[in-house]
Amino acid sequence: MATRIVTSSRAMAAEADIVLNTASDATRAKAWLPGGDSHAYDLDLRAAEGRVEWHPADHDGWAGHLRVVDSGTGASQAELQVEVDEAVDPDEVCATLDGALRALAAEVDQNFNVS
Repeated sequence: MATRIVTSSRAMAAEADIVLNTASDATRAKAWLPGGDSHAYDLDLRAAEGRVEWHPADHDGWAGHLRVVDSGTGASQAELQVEVDEAVDPDEVCATLDGALRALAAEVDQNFNVS
């Protein structure tokens, strides 16, 4: 089976460690992981590498990783990457990843910017 890597990124209004901690929180993962509302995932925080990896616990869904790097005071850049079957439309995957990053940004905002 041939596969391809699909990547999407966006700026985050929080430092990398805050984004990583939010992303690796199992209670928040369903809100942002691609397909998280319909699949169970195993999360692996690799803080020293600035990454969170995930694997579908039920072997259904995409495995991938989130990489986050600081990009200035109080900001970071987040990148999602998944490996999918070559037959899957990369534009649809990218749109799904974009939505996941928007959802992660909302989780970060809710988790750390409560007024």
